[in-house]
Amino acid sequence: MKKHKPTPGYFKKDKYDTKRAVLSYEELPLDDYNKSKDDDDKQKKSLSYKRIILSVMVVILLVAIVFVVFNRFSCNGCSSYNINSDNYPVTMKGSIVNNGNFDTFGDGFSYVSDTHYALYDFNGNEIYNSQVSFNDPVMKLNNNGAAIVYNLGGNKYSLFSKDQHCYSGETEAKLYLADINQNSVYATLTESRDYKAKLSVYKSDNSPLYGYSFEEYYITAIALNPEGTGAVACGVTTENGVEKSVIYVFDFTSETPLAFHEISGDIVFDCEYLSSSSVCAIGDNASYIVNGNKFGSLYKNSYTQKTLASYDINTDTGILSLGLSRSGDGRNCTIQCINSLGKVITQTDTSYAASFISSYKNRVAISDNNKVYLYSQDGRFIAEENVSAGSKQIKLISPDTVIVLGIKNISIYKF
Repeated sequence: MKKHKPTPGYFKKDKYDTKRAVLSYEELPLDDYNKSKDDDDKQKKSLSYKRIILSVMVVILLVAIVFVVFNRFSCNGCSSYNINSDNYPVTMKGSIVNNGNFDTFGDGFSYVSDTHYALYDFNGNEIYNSQVSFNDPVMKLNNNGAAIVYNLGGNKYSLFSKDQHCYSGETEAKLYLADINQNSVYATLTESRDYKAKLSVYKSDNSPLYGYSFEEYYITAIALNPEGTGAVACGVTTENGVEKSVIYVFDFTSETPLAFHEISGDIVFDCEYLSSSSVCAIGDNASYIVNGNKFGSLYKNSYTQKTLASYDINTDTGILSLGLSRSGDGRNCTIQCINSLGKVITQTDTSYAASFISSYKNRVAISDNNKVYLYSQDGRFIAEENVSAGSKQIKLISPDTVIVLGIKNISIYKF
């Protein structure tokens, strides 16, 4: 997939007529010369004032334009996005959308169903849709609205920009995982004849960038860093009947992993970059943060007799939010927020279930499938909102607005 880039501009200097009439004071009477000089001084002062006023107006205009553009297109500026809810609920194309196949980007949301890939802005206006013919489609979306959609267990995938289909690819072996970063560098994880799995990374022009074959662990998740210069992968195996997991961190300039962290007694099933210098991993019994020099430091945050109900990885804020059930059945959840340094910054006990959790800046929302509850990150309860019964996923897109994936449609709610 190719990222659209602005064509470099070529600036030409204006050519001015450098010839001008030269008037000597000797050609004028002294009175006329002084009068002419005074007039010139007044004109210069007037022109100077006008230039200052014009410059100030231009600066104010530029600042206003930058502010509007930033808040319109930045994910962190969604709170200033003037959302029109007239087009909601949005009826989904196809029969079913799994909750993992629904996601948001800077100024919209996207999903893949059993029959269609579709992308909308936050006003509910359709930007693009395309039929898919995969038996088990899976979508990974980047922050710019580009996506890779692949056939789980098959060998075909498609790349989409924000408004068009860009490329159709095919792997030599069965395809199990994929990812795409903000520069449209993408990766696939496939079956391998001689190894457990093979990681293949491609540039945005679809040419090969990196490859690695895994010998010991079955890989459960992969993620690319924002720059497209490295990746993280996690995997599992058993040793003498004991569960064992691993977190790999790759630098694409090296054939071998930059970092390798083994974890005993836990199954790590997901991973993601919180920033260019920090990654997180999610396990059944604990979450993990890897950072430091060459990603050599591993921080473990045990769930301490709680059960993981849901989690949210916010790559904009670098915060991992967890919904941990104190009763073991998904109810009475504790909201735990962890930063990219591995520190638990807030922990809030609630009496609600947290089937789903989503964060936006200093706000966290949880849902029990019938209601959404909004909290500040420091634990203050803000509001609750009834939502469609049987909700399957929530995405907080501003401090007071949430998008909800339902069974047949997508709705928007304002607290």
